[in-house]
Amino acid sequence: MMMDMQCSHADKAVGFLREIGLSVDIVPGATGFIEHIAIVEGGLQVDPRAPASGLLHEAGHLATIPTRFRGYMSGSLGAGMKRAFEELDQMGLEPDDPLARAMVQCSDPEATAWAWAAGKALDIPDEKIVQDHEYEGTGAWIRKCLAARSYLGINGMSHAGFCVLRATPYRPLPVYPELAFWLQP
Repeated sequence: MMMDMQCSHADKAVGFLREIGLSVDIVPGATGFIEHIAIVEGGLQVDPRAPASGLLHEAGHLATIPTRFRGYMSGSLGAGMKRAFEELDQMGLEPDDPLARAMVQCSDPEATAWAWAAGKALDIPDEKIVQDHEYEGTGAWIRKCLAARSYLGINGMSHAGFCVLRATPYRPLPVYPELAFWLQP
């Protein structure tokens, strides 16, 4: 199903993101922290020129945020994260509470690891999931780390309950890059 995206991989990603429950609107001229993509109140506004890599990464930020806080996220995420952590502090939860643990595991490395898992599930070529010039020119290195399952964000995804690093009978979750779920509950 074509979404009017210039990149066919981004088009496929838009369909997937909508299917898993993220709000994605095509908005010509949209831009934010990543060019052509804006995070607005827990959803994405995407210019048709957006690449799949940026789209999946920004979606990864939203996907790894617990549902109750997702709507707080706009712009560069700082204010939304501050609000979420303030609310979390007011709850007085133990550090190992699943909600507290999930909030600690929703930073940039986890967004990158989530984007890689989504891209692999969509059969997007590796170099389109993370492009060489991205991450201050370290994209190729990050791809190698993700492919070898040695990227920091994968550990965070595991601690947040999305997956495991290796199969074990004690924690029956899918092995990364497969995920048990796409959106943090």
